Amino acid sequence: MGAFTRITLAGCAAGIALSVGGTAAVAAASSTSSTPRPAGVAHAAAAMSCADLDQVFQSPQTNGTYPVTVVSNQPDGIVGYGGEQYAYSYPSGGVSGQFANGQLTGSTSNYLFSDRATFIPPTGGGFGGASQPFSINAPVPLSYTLARTGTGQYTVGLNFGSGINRQFSFAAQCMGESLVGYTRAIGNNEYTDDATYTITIGTFVPTTIIH
Repeated sequence: MGAFTRITLAGCAAGIALSVGGTAAVAAASSTSSTPRPAGVAHAAAAMSCADLDQVFQSPQTNGTYPVTVVSNQPDGIVGYGGEQYAYSYPSGGVSGQFANGQLTGSTSNYLFSDRATFIPPTGGGFGGASQPFSINAPVPLSYTLARTGTGQYTVGLNFGSGINRQFSFAAQCMGESLVGYTRAIGNNEYTDDATYTITIGTFVPTTIIH
């Protein structure tokens, strides 16, 4: 990721909150906010509690998908995000998962990073402009597996493709409505050694059957 400008964020896109200590947390704002969404924007699924997750992993439903959000945060300020995307965004594709052999697995072609920015020219032309982090023009493919190892305990497997080409496997603990775990920094050449991951899993979305 060294080819991109590194940007330290005090706050991120909606759904990500950075605490003073630098740990990323995913806010399930859609489950509590009464603010209406614009037309054409998909609703985010409410994140399941730890008790609900334990039950789901022991008796999963397989005729549909579970919405998943994956957030990474590093002490050097680089944040990664994969999750809900607007219905008309380009390229399209959020993160969802299906159960197979006791594991929740899924992938996305659009994992985004805060240090991959898009230049936005000033309104009306002229000089200036701004850099917008989490550029949709520089996504990274990500596939994942989640396996339950005990009450509130999980193993996470992440496989980053295209340019990063790294795999990670680490333990995660359920806290509130999130799986939280720690592993090595994402890039091969980083200013820090570690990354914190926060993962939420939404309620089941059955497959629509068209007769």
